[in-house]
Amino acid sequence: MSYEILSTKEFEKDFRKLDNSVQERIKKKFLEVAENPERYKHMHPPLNDYCRIRIEKLRIIFSYDIEKKILYLEKVVFGHRY
Repeated sequence: MSYEILSTKEFEKDFRKLDNSVQERIKKKFLEVAENPERYKHMHPPLNDYCRIRIEKLRIIFSYDIEKKILYLEKVVFGHRY
Protein backbone atom coordinates (compact mmCIF):
# COMPACT_ATOMS: atom_id res chain seq x y z
CA MET A 1 0.00 0.00 0.00
CA SER A 2 1.29 3.41 -0.96
CA TYR A 3 1.82 6.30 1.43
CA GLU A 4 -0.07 9.57 1.08
CA ILE A 5 2.29 12.40 0.06
CA LEU A 6 2.06 15.78 1.82
CA SER A 7 4.43 18.72 1.45
CA THR A 8 5.39 21.62 3.68
CA LYS A 9 5.16 25.26 2.63
CA GLU A 10 8.94 25.47 2.64
CA PHE A 11 9.17 22.53 0.24
CA GLU A 12 6.56 24.03 -2.08
CA LYS A 13 8.39 27.37 -2.13
CA ASP A 14 11.67 25.68 -3.09
CA PHE A 15 9.93 23.35 -5.54
CA ARG A 16 8.40 26.24 -7.52
CA LYS A 17 11.90 27.66 -8.15
CA LEU A 18 12.99 24.53 -10.05
CA ASP A 19 12.78 23.87 -13.78
CA ASN A 20 9.78 21.92 -15.02
CA SER A 21 11.94 18.97 -16.07
CA VAL A 22 13.45 18.69 -12.57
CA GLN A 23 9.99 19.03 -10.99
CA GLU A 24 8.76 16.10 -13.08
CA ARG A 25 11.74 13.97 -12.02
CA ILE A 26 11.03 14.74 -8.36
CA LYS A 27 7.34 13.86 -8.74
CA LYS A 28 8.20 10.59 -10.48
CA LYS A 29 10.79 9.67 -7.85
CA PHE A 30 8.44 10.34 -4.94
CA LEU A 31 5.81 8.09 -6.43
CA GLU A 32 8.47 5.36 -6.10
CA VAL A 33 9.43 6.50 -2.59
CA ALA A 34 5.78 6.39 -1.48
CA GLU A 35 5.73 2.64 -2.07
CA ASN A 36 8.43 1.96 0.58
CA PRO A 37 10.00 5.04 2.23
CA GLU A 38 11.64 2.93 4.95
CA ARG A 39 14.40 1.77 2.62
CA TYR A 40 15.92 5.22 2.08
CA LYS A 41 18.91 6.62 3.92
CA HIS A 42 18.31 8.33 7.26
CA MET A 43 20.22 11.45 8.22
CA HIS A 44 22.68 11.74 11.11
CA PRO A 45 21.68 13.06 14.56
CA PRO A 46 20.05 15.42 15.44
CA LEU A 47 18.12 15.00 12.16
CA ASN A 48 17.76 11.22 12.37
CA ASP A 49 13.95 11.42 12.05
CA TYR A 50 14.43 12.54 8.44
CA CYS A 51 15.52 10.74 5.29
CA ARG A 52 17.10 12.09 2.13
CA ILE A 53 17.35 11.27 -1.52
CA ARG A 54 19.45 12.87 -4.19
CA ILE A 55 18.20 14.03 -7.58
CA GLU A 56 20.91 15.65 -9.70
CA LYS A 57 22.56 18.25 -7.43
CA LEU A 58 19.50 18.50 -5.18
CA ARG A 59 18.77 16.68 -1.97
CA ILE A 60 15.17 16.20 -0.95
CA ILE A 61 14.58 15.88 2.79
CA PHE A 62 11.51 13.90 3.82
CA SER A 63 10.01 12.08 6.76
CA TYR A 64 7.26 9.50 7.12
CA ASP A 65 4.76 8.18 9.62
CA ILE A 66 4.33 4.42 9.49
CA GLU A 67 1.05 4.26 11.44
CA LYS A 68 -0.70 6.99 9.44
CA LYS A 69 0.92 5.96 6.12
CA ILE A 70 1.90 9.57 5.34
CA LEU A 71 5.06 10.78 3.59
CA TYR A 72 6.04 14.38 4.40
CA LEU A 73 8.18 16.32 1.91
CA GLU A 74 10.15 18.73 4.09
CA LYS A 75 12.75 20.65 2.10
CA VAL A 76 14.71 20.92 -1.15
CA VAL A 77 18.41 21.44 -0.42
CA PHE A 78 20.62 22.94 -3.10
CA GLY A 79 24.10 21.44 -2.79
CA HIS A 80 25.18 20.03 0.56
CA ARG A 81 23.76 22.62 2.98
CA TYR A 82 21.21 21.08 5.35
